[in-house]
Amino acid sequence: MPLKFLDSFLNYEQVVRYRYPEAFSLDRMEQLLERLGNPHRVTPTLHVAGTKGKGSTCAFTAGILQSAGLKVGLYTSPHLVSFRERIQVNGEPISEEALSRLAERIRPFAGRDLTYFEVTTALAFLHFSDSDVEAAVIEVGLGGRLDATNTIEPEVCGIAPVSLDHMEKLGFSIGGIAGEKAGIIKPGVPAVIAPQPPEALNVLRKAAFEKKAPFHQVEEEVQTDSIRPDRMGTSASFKTPEAFYSDLRIPLLGRHQLINAAVALRMSELFFKRRGGLSAQALRRGLSGTFWPGRAQLLEGSPPVLLDGAQNAASAQALKEACLELFPKSRVHLIVGVSLEKDLQGIASVWGPWAKSLTLTRAPVPRAESPERIARAFRAWFPQPRIAASVPEALELARAQAQGEGMIVVTGSLFVVGEALKAMGAEPSACAAR
Repeated sequence: MPLKFLDSFLNYEQVVRYRYPEAFSLDRMEQLLERLGNPHRVTPTLHVAGTKGKGSTCAFTAGILQSAGLKVGLYTSPHLVSFRERIQVNGEPISEEALSRLAERIRPFAGRDLTYFEVTTALAFLHFSDSDVEAAVIEVGLGGRLDATNTIEPEVCGIAPVSLDHMEKLGFSIGGIAGEKAGIIKPGVPAVIAPQPPEALNVLRKAAFEKKAPFHQVEEEVQTDSIRPDRMGTSASFKTPEAFYSDLRIPLLGRHQLINAAVALRMSELFFKRRGGLSAQALRRGLSGTFWPGRAQLLEGSPPVLLDGAQNAASAQALKEACLELFPKSRVHLIVGVSLEKDLQGIASVWGPWAKSLTLTRAPVPRAESPERIARAFRAWFPQPRIAASVPEALELARAQAQGEGMIVVTGSLFVVGEALKAMGAEPSACAAR
């Protein structure tokens, strides 16, 4: 019943084409929250935007805060298998009973002009308020400036790496996209900034200056040393203005996760600054216990399968570099399915020269790009790639091609990754800390 109620609202995650920014309005969201008693003002929050890595950053942050003894809410999107993954308290997805109860509370105030994401965000705020959480980590859905989550007044905000994505909505330049992300920077609120292209950094710095927000550049404030990657993650030491943390374990694959962990670390330090400080033990436990499915997630087998939601050129490159470092001799059998309006040529230029074989597919969602169109971008390297009508069929084709050797990499849209997880029977317990 609650999912049927949510599905009755316009869902821009599924809409093929729409006009941005006309489709979004913080006024609608603020009016809904006011009618619900402003639950978003009850809980201290941390807010994270960015093009890639914001979900992992949120998961790391929630894990650290929980390990420090707080009751922690986590709100992210989209989900991989179950809607309940989006709204968690101390790593536990919201229950069906709580979903039903909160949906009934919202129903009298939910006009038809609201969107699926707006109602979902209100559900999260209500759940966190009812659960008496002591901190909530909130991931931006799209952009930042007009996102429904931008109704909160966070204690700390973070901006993960900015790159070209959702260009038809957010702009065709790094600066334009960074301007939308900068919308979450609030007056006087510390902003923790991941390493950025110069154009993005300039925009973010200007926004922070105008709002008198303390500007914390991870590149300047966090030194990372003694990096030791392996097939289970990466160990590294971090030095910040607050402390030195030796031999921390980051259980997500790829060196790019060190950036996400560093942003989470610095956000957590700043959040705890007025609360007596962050202990090294809590940080160590929080990072090492983070589990974030579908992001460079390795499923052992013959052959092993690596799952990663990478569907722009920057994230594709990060995935490729992780594979080359950790599996240098493995032949890669690639399964790709992406959403509409992605930089297909940019993605293909990264993956095309690398893969041993290519299978193209799509998730069963309206915004999925057709495999035939993706194929045109890859034709310089794969004139006749295999095309599968579904993700389970793509896995079968890739396994037949691999014949137990090399590895299969399923990548592109998180919807494709979620379909792969379901096909392999791997329920993603999408908790921030195990």
